[in-house]
Amino acid sequence: MQLKCEQCGAPLQAADLHLDRGIAVCSACGGVLHLPDRGGGEAKNSPTRAAKPKGDVPVPVRFAIEDDGHELLIRYRWFHPAVLFLLFFAIAWDSFLVFWYSMAFGGIGPPGAFGLIMILFPIAHVAVGVGLTYFVIASLLNTTHVRIADGTLSVRHGPVPWRGNLDLVADEIEQVYCKRNTKRNRDDGGSVSSSMNYEVCAVVGERQVRLLGMIMEPDQALFVEQRIERFLRIEDRPVPGELEA
Repeated sequence: MQLKCEQCGAPLQAADLHLDRGIAVCSACGGVLHLPDRGGGEAKNSPTRAAKPKGDVPVPVRFAIEDDGHELLIRYRWFHPAVLFLLFFAIAWDSFLVFWYSMAFGGIGPPGAFGLIMILFPIAHVAVGVGLTYFVIASLLNTTHVRIADGTLSVRHGPVPWRGNLDLVADEIEQVYCKRNTKRNRDDGGSVSSSMNYEVCAVVGERQVRLLGMIMEPDQALFVEQRIERFLRIEDRPVPGELEA
């Protein structure tokens, strides 16, 4: 029987099935659902409630973990080979802007009002170039550290400064869960494409706090969730909106 994704209806491929954990991750839309058990019944947790792995998620690529029972440290390197494409793109973008302004301020450009337009016109492109260059440098150099020690869960990104650093009282964390974000893009031809990333969040009292964002693979997010909950001895429970299938 051909299994289909309950969210988008696309047939599931063999690579989408994670039999050791009893889940499937749709390669078309990123939906996560539980597979039927061997007896033909549905898994205990329905896809709409949660998408929890049955076994331990192995340490993903670019992740490292240290756990001595008193302190937990998870390290996550940002670098991915795709960043190299952005690096060359940023170099080309910035090079064009340098060439443009060297003409504008070097007396090569037109005089008067046209010269002023030549200076002001690329301002938005400069802003894009600065943001893109900063992102590329951070992606090449940064590492995220998630540490639990002395009753505090801390998240730090560096060495390039980045938002998202935080400290939480570990005993106030009631639950840790993963969340999928889907962004749909429409090009000029009218076709629609989607991109996905995952977040790791914590329930702290009445608040839902994002611990990590922009994670590209579901296994990476699930790994962080599992290890934090295990270290803090938090019983795993479904959370509304958790890896919705």
